[in-house]
Amino acid sequence: MLRSLLCLLAAACALAQTPPQSFAELRARFADPPAAFRTAPFFVWNGDVTEREIDLFLQDYKSQGIGGVFIHPRPGLITEYLSERWFSLVRYTVERARQLGMLVWLYDENSYPSGFAGGHVPATMPESWQDGQGLTMKRLAAPDASAARGCTVLLEKRGETFVLADPAPQSGSGEFYCFERAWYPKSSWYGGFSYVDLLKPGVTEKFIEITMRGYERTIGSEFGKTVPGIFTDEPHINPPGRSSIRWTPDLFEQFQKRWGYDLRPHLVALFEETGDWRKIRHNYYALLLDLFIERWSKPWSRYAESKNLLWTGHYWEHEWPNPRQGPDNMAMYAWHQVPGIDMLFNQFREDVNAQFGNVRSVKELVSVANQLGRKRTLSETYGGAGWDLRFEDMKRLGDWEYVLGVNLMNQHLSWQTMAGARKYDYPPSFAYQAPWWKSYKILGDYFGRLSLALASGEQINRVLVIEPTTSAWMYAGPQPNPRMKELGESFQQFITRLEKMQGEYDLGSENIIRHHGRVEKGRFVVGRRAYELVVLPPGIENLDSFTVNSLETYLKAGGRVLSFVEPPPRVDGAASDRLARLAAQHSARWLRARSLEEPEARRLLIPQDFARAEGELFHHRRTLRDGQLLFLANASLEKPAHAELLLNARGLQKLDLVTGRIEPYPAERRENRLALSVELPPAGSLLLYAGEAAAASAPQGARGAEQTLAPATPLTVTRLAPNVIRLDYCDLTLAGQQYRGIYFYRAAEMIYKHYGFEANPWDHAIQYKTTILDRNRFPADSGFEASFHFELDRGVNRQGLRAVVERPELWQVAVNGKPVSPLPGAWYVDRAFGMYDISAHVVEGTNTIRLTARPFSVHHELEPVYVVGDFGVRPQPRGFKLVSAQTLKLGSWKQQDLPFYADWVSYGKTYRIEQRAGRYKVRLGRWHGILAEVRVNGQRAGFIAWQPYEADITDALRPGENRIEVLVCGSPKNLFGPHHGKITPGLASPWSFRSAPDEMPPGTSYHQLDYGLMEDWQLIQLRP
Repeated sequence: MLRSLLCLLAAACALAQTPPQSFAELRARFADPPAAFRTAPFFVWNGDVTEREIDLFLQDYKSQGIGGVFIHPRPGLITEYLSERWFSLVRYTVERARQLGMLVWLYDENSYPSGFAGGHVPATMPESWQDGQGLTMKRLAAPDASAARGCTVLLEKRGETFVLADPAPQSGSGEFYCFERAWYPKSSWYGGFSYVDLLKPGVTEKFIEITMRGYERTIGSEFGKTVPGIFTDEPHINPPGRSSIRWTPDLFEQFQKRWGYDLRPHLVALFEETGDWRKIRHNYYALLLDLFIERWSKPWSRYAESKNLLWTGHYWEHEWPNPRQGPDNMAMYAWHQVPGIDMLFNQFREDVNAQFGNVRSVKELVSVANQLGRKRTLSETYGGAGWDLRFEDMKRLGDWEYVLGVNLMNQHLSWQTMAGARKYDYPPSFAYQAPWWKSYKILGDYFGRLSLALASGEQINRVLVIEPTTSAWMYAGPQPNPRMKELGESFQQFITRLEKMQGEYDLGSENIIRHHGRVEKGRFVVGRRAYELVVLPPGIENLDSFTVNSLETYLKAGGRVLSFVEPPPRVDGAASDRLARLAAQHSARWLRARSLEEPEARRLLIPQDFARAEGELFHHRRTLRDGQLLFLANASLEKPAHAELLLNARGLQKLDLVTGRIEPYPAERRENRLALSVELPPAGSLLLYAGEAAAASAPQGARGAEQTLAPATPLTVTRLAPNVIRLDYCDLTLAGQQYRGIYFYRAAEMIYKHYGFEANPWDHAIQYKTTILDRNRFPADSGFEASFHFELDRGVNRQGLRAVVERPELWQVAVNGKPVSPLPGAWYVDRAFGMYDISAHVVEGTNTIRLTARPFSVHHELEPVYVVGDFGVRPQPRGFKLVSAQTLKLGSWKQQDLPFYADWVSYGKTYRIEQRAGRYKVRLGRWHGILAEVRVNGQRAGFIAWQPYEADITDALRPGENRIEVLVCGSPKNLFGPHHGKITPGLASPWSFRSAPDEMPPGTSYHQLDYGLMEDWQLIQLRP
């Protein structure tokens, strides 16, 4: 009986993770998608991890519509990585998640890049790093014996060639080239070690052994169940310096095997444009790619398959076409069961190395998935976007990557704690510390439904665009030829334009074509996809010999090539007329175009059912057994997008991603097609199903007449949380010396350096085993004092004044010389931020909060102090002062003495509605906030987060008086910063918080945003 039950549970689990193949299957799961299709943030373990914290976080994630987590160790981690305690906590997390119906993904490193196992690999395998990872080149004249001994390769130039030189002392002068080894530097980022050589045989296997044996022992029975897989993060083969090339001990042996000649006499060509440098560089990077796949990707892929795990994660894909991090990311994705990328920050750009806006980066991912039958595609999303990332931004950026092919979102990051420097680790945090977190289920459900839909069926494209990666190799090196950048830009522009023209295509990696390509029935086949047209885009100058052979067979079988370039003049990097001859021999099928705007190019590349498309519109089509899904998204924040479509379907339905409802969508029949018009507001999106199973399409309804209703009471504006001021300058007393008015970060740096550290050991650094904790042996009289000052204006309400100090257990705290104790169980923003009642000790004028650390410990990270209460905060020539709270009104909070305020404000009015008629909605005018919530008579009635800025509240209204409030959510950006130095919109890294003026600047110079309703909201009645 038990065995049968377990089999049924296993079958149900497998079904829940299997994407729908028909609309009936999708409909059944759409409103409440299974956990496998919901988002899964990085659950960042960055402190002293406890079972209580794990419980709180998992329950919180579940309540916000999140389906799983990736356990991700990050800088600040106190719990020893890969210790027995570590594995017991992971086991506890897996068990609790299983009980909650959630998933737990593993992460293979202590921070990133993957490969060094938090220092364990270099510590136990010295050969993983000690032989060097690069070569640098320098010229010598008649090298002496000591100089020659340092040369891994010594070349002498003779005429136009180079020959291997005898390392013995040379007589007379000459022109010599010495290639010396270079090493990755040791760093606190690697726990005091260096990164490792992933091209060296055995290093990956050692990494897997060290990383995975504890997981196998403690949670191996949940592999493929509660634990679906493991994430690898940014492994690379970057040279150890800008002036070096990548090297590994058997490089020359492997090059000889791969290409049949000795690389050593040609090494200069990797640095300078001499000899047949294009061919040498092409062959060199082709070999590095093969070695990276053989020695990193294949061992990991085989291991994952053997353990029933899905291998996911990403590489550093944003440097293409530069191959230094990895010569071909598409080729690497082929070995992942769930290939992934990252899309960070909140900056939408379309250039070749951009994050959001970079069409190529996402199309590489989804193309590999289509070709190799990978059902899920992951994106690590939003990292470093800053606390001011709005729900509208989250939706817009998520829609954009999903419409291009992502269907599994991994939010970056969700911090266990904000204590110390951890709060500056690429915010925001998708967790309880954010004031908007309790509303996140809106987006949790939204992207769960979208993931389920865009994993359903298949995306089948008939056009293959070959990516010019092997052409870029010919121009790469320590000082790339400008042509590398040019061909990257021309290709990027081509792909971006093709996408906005609504082209449907996959990209082709020549490495994947070599391993999975063939020609069948006149079609160019890559894995599971058969293409009817092969496109040679701008930037193609080289094709590899297997690609050329396949194109020749394809053309002979009647296939067609559409080329936007002259026939590429090189094969495997060497000059060749093969492609020119192919083009001439098959001129009727070797089609030419100068631009995508040419009629013939448009006819071949653009689907006929898109009659018109305008604006920043993108689409994604998926084929089901009984119809098709069409997802459309507008990537613009400023302008609407339009489309006119003619679909071959009997019915059309809209799948509402916000509500989960499915209902007919307006369209009209034209002969045997459905004609529909789509208009998307800025950041708008639409998911449609067209097919036999769809209900008859709804006719276009007439829009009701609008009337703006008058309120029965004036608008009242109410702050819903205490106001706050951040004190980020202090006086420091250290070793008998006093330093006045210094920025907290500089003070913290001085303290740690005084006690023998290079810097804060928890800040953008990791702990190998317990090496940081082991230094926690300081004498009883060690320590320091930090005094934070604030000004209190006359008449300020002192009742309820609280000071907030991080990790109160570390400090002795005094206010104006009087000791105070933390309030039991009280915290502010983060559970590590303790609160002190200071109302009885503050005075008008200057007040001082003194923190004493005695003895010093490694945990004494000096951070700003906060004061919260019922007051205003007004800018002064130096910082701010506390003033009496004023009555709030419309307009910027910052201009109403709330510059640091990071919570909610209510804008309420009462309306009398004698009898409901038609529909009622709240509409916002100009406003700025993370999102807005609408409450009617104290109950949540809707939200406003993206355009159009309105919410239907009809069902929440009752006859008679109704109190309607619009609650606007602010942002921790104004509280936690960054406030000083160069502020880059949409990007917040640890370095963004480190710079500040030497002396406290005027309050008006703090970088803070204007949140609030700038115009009153309206209640609109729509009569039928």
